[in-house]
Amino acid sequence: MKIEVLGTLATFLIPSLKVHNPRYSKSHRNVAKQIHRFLFDTFGGYTSSLGNVSGYFGPNAATNQVAEYDEHKEFHVAIRDDERGSKFRKLQKFLARLCADIDEKCIYLVHGGEAVLIYP
Repeated sequence: MKIEVLGTLATFLIPSLKVHNPRYSKSHRNVAKQIHRFLFDTFGGYTSSLGNVSGYFGPNAATNQVAEYDEHKEFHVAIRDDERGSKFRKLQKFLARLCADIDEKCIYLVHGGEAVLIYP
């Protein structure tokens, strides 16, 4: 048996409507192709899932405001320990630019068990 450790998993969510429809991109570029190109070129591969990935987020329930709901496409990449600083930082910067391009307030990213929000 052979086992190869690929690294620490990083997962992020993008609203599924915005992934597949270029009208949501301020640059009028295909978001799915942008993501594919970046992840493949930077990490050598990735996995994604589309389906029942949904979430509620937004105002605190104590404020009596309605939380937002969205359905997402989920992306996963493995980041090797020796690349953790540089490649993880590249991922954060890419997501910040993407966030601005698709007019999102923030993008949810999990890496090494820590959840963060990436803002433009």
